[in-house]
Amino acid sequence: MSVTTPERRRIYPGVDQLTLRTLVLLGAAAAIVAAQAAGARPGPWEQGIVLGLASITAVRPDSIAGVGMLAGTAYVWALAPETLSPLVLVAAAGMVLAHVSALIAAQGPARMALDGVQVRRWAARGVLLWIAAAAVWGLSVVVVDLPQRRLAYALGLIVLAVIALAATRMVGSRAERAGE
Repeated sequence: MSVTTPERRRIYPGVDQLTLRTLVLLGAAAAIVAAQAAGARPGPWEQGIVLGLASITAVRPDSIAGVGMLAGTAYVWALAPETLSPLVLVAAAGMVLAHVSALIAAQGPARMALDGVQVRRWAARGVLLWIAAAAVWGLSVVVVDLPQRRLAYALGLIVLAVIALAATRMVGSRAERAGE
């Protein structure tokens, strides 16, 4: 009679997965550094928590730690005395980089090879998200100097309506093309 002995094996991520997981850490670190360059003075424990959550997200990109990491980087940015500093665009880029990298890494097991088409698609979405953040930042810089706050509110609603209309048209045209 033979007895089978279980063998414990570790599965390590491939090079492409390691790259994505490193980008998660670099994105979170970039957001913290940008906040500090803008004047934020987070304590060492706050930085440690954010970087710890980034490390957990890098190891387990499908965990809830990514939400905590993004909330922590937003909190660190909120400590900056000048919240409309152009460095907010660097922080936003770091947060988008960390988020998109974790999202792509979480789509399969650690040994899964990445699909180039899907990576390019998510990279394009990340760039569009950053462009939207830059547009909101630019609008905020312009609106902050307006004498009447109601005008700023009305401009915001108009921009929101234009974006909603454009998105509706894009989705509608896609549905028409798919139905043909």
